Amino acid sequence: MTREEDKLDNAGAMDALKSIRDTREQTLGKMDHWPWWYDVGYAASCALLVMGQGLGTAIGMACTAVAIAILIIIMRRWQAETGVWVNGYSPKRARWAAIGLAALLIGLMGLSLWLGRGEGIIWVPLVCGAIAAALGMVGMRVWMHLYRKDVKDLT
Repeated sequence: MTREEDKLDNAGAMDALKSIRDTREQTLGKMDHWPWWYDVGYAASCALLVMGQGLGTAIGMACTAVAIAILIIIMRRWQAETGVWVNGYSPKRARWAAIGLAALLIGLMGLSLWLGRGEGIIWVPLVCGAIAAALGMVGMRVWMHLYRKDVKDLT
């Protein structure tokens, strides 16, 4: 290769890197706003997943189906608005927020199941569902903060 070809290759590589940085910045810009429906839908989904476990098999299955449907609607709508969808477990830093939230929700599901179905204390699944909704909103915000930080550090 000649010196001119090396310069052209370097220029092409720099242009490609600039394009990647620009794309990341555009993606982050699209994720600056946070619509109310995302918060409400995600919180409702977390609440249904936890609460339903303590309310009997038929109700639990219905709650799980509705929660999954809500998550799919959120995913599709967000992807349509921003052009991206990121799996909650894929970014390194943000992964731990998703795993932590999942662990808390699983614990609440167990409590809901044990005291709701096992002991017949109907109010426990409702309270666990409300706690799950609040944790879902907080966990989602923590995840987004860590995700944005991860992407910014790559640029």
